[in-house]
Amino acid sequence: ARRRFRALIRLPEPRLNLAEAALCIAWEDQDLDPTAEPLAKLDELAYQVQPRLLGITDPGEQIAALNSLLFDELHFVGNVSNYNDPANSFLDQVLETRTGLPITLAVVYLEVAWRLGWPLVGLALPGHFLVRYPSFDGDFVIDPFRRGRLWSSDECANHVAQYYGSASTVLMERVMQAPTKHEILERMLRNLKSVYLERSLYARALAVVERLVLLEPGEASELRDRGLLRARIGQLHGALEDLDRYARLRPEAAELETLRQHARAIAAELMTGN
Repeated sequence: ARRRFRALIRLPEPRLNLAEAALCIAWEDQDLDPTAEPLAKLDELAYQVQPRLLGITDPGEQIAALNSLLFDELHFVGNVSNYNDPANSFLDQVLETRTGLPITLAVVYLEVAWRLGWPLVGLALPGHFLVRYPSFDGDFVIDPFRRGRLWSSDECANHVAQYYGSASTVLMERVMQAPTKHEILERMLRNLKSVYLERSLYARALAVVERLVLLEPGEASELRDRGLLRARIGQLHGALEDLDRYARLRPEAAELETLRQHARAIAAELMTGN
């Protein structure tokens, strides 16, 4: 799954299959072999909604038809009761159980819409991931976590203001920009990283950070975290390499002295081991 993930993320954005890359994350973390079944389920969802769309060109009516299938008939819904379950981040499990995080349910929604030829994009609000359908008559903002509820522009601005203290025009323009598929995958991985760290699953968290480094090789904070996690599970040489590289990339970092002390302790442990 890791090799397949690496190959996929090297593709140009238009050719990158978001669902397949998300499935690679799920397969690796569940120690499963890749299978075509989840992609076939997405194909089937698009096939099921197509007859309901005959003669419909209005975006609002199209959304209503897809929402009726996904949320009224198939009962896709956000997992409120067990939000931090890692399975909520696994696309294959979300397709099976029909529950998950905002971002994984959004990936389902996007993938079905793309199969129908709709120009949907993600909407990466802070703390909540939505889907946006650009339209000449005004964009539709859809919340797959809450059964396809539509958000107004004021609701989006209020949500942003809760996180940042304000929602200026400049900030809202930046927030409303469509995330790339790479950025969606990064957000999915960071969700998993947080869950694994909360559960002290350091080897799992390290595997997540390794994939984040593949997605964004120049992101110093992920190199730092990879080094700290490597130290946690005994990969001491790799830990030192990562912490040294972080220090060279971020010589002004406030935490640098603490990390240097940590690196000295790792070096001392290596010398003792030798």
